[in-house]
Amino acid sequence: MTTTTQSSRPALSSGWSTLSRALVVVLGLALLGNAVNAVFSSWAWRTFAGWASDPASIDQGRATAYDAGTVVTGLVLVVLHIMVLVLMIIWLFQAHRSDRMDPARLEHRSGWAIGGWFVPVLNLWRPYQMVEDVQLGSRSGSGPSTNVVLWWWISVVGASIADRVTTVLLGGADPADPDYFSALANANLSDVVASALWVAAAVLGILVVKDVTEAVEQSPHAPAPARA
Repeated sequence: MTTTTQSSRPALSSGWSTLSRALVVVLGLALLGNAVNAVFSSWAWRTFAGWASDPASIDQGRATAYDAGTVVTGLVLVVLHIMVLVLMIIWLFQAHRSDRMDPARLEHRSGWAIGGWFVPVLNLWRPYQMVEDVQLGSRSGSGPSTNVVLWWWISVVGASIADRVTTVLLGGADPADPDYFSALANANLSDVVASALWVAAAVLGILVVKDVTEAVEQSPHAPAPARA
């Protein structure tokens, strides 16, 4: 546990609530982006599955549309996911190190709100623990159930794994292979699953951010305003 006294912790930034709202907005955009990508990948999956069973139905126009759509959706999603990650890290770090926390109730040092996302293997659970830390540290008593946080994190990890599977399947698709279109169909089916999980993660993430923001803003550990 951390041993830092509450009086030595920095005051919560006045812009933290605005940061929370910005994070919710970006999560909403990520939700929309992944929903669109799920529709696009579903179309690609059906298209390539059809071509695999009937090579005579191959359409160059659809192939060109797929290539262009892959570039656009891929770029948009990368930008949105980076924005979510950056805002989430800043939001979580500022709350965890602030005077709204009871240091005696925190299990981890605030630096893990940043590093926990990047250390291999540890990043499978440490960000989830840091959100739980803020939930517990900002409240009195045993605190509420963290089922929403748990399901949010399961969705994030599941989506990340599905993304890796999609990347592997796409990397193994060889145009010279007779099963090339089947491989592309499988890759896009995996991408549909990944996008659906990212949509779930975005929805649950919005709930988590709103719940944690309310808890931090109403924290009983906030220092009393100084008297004149």
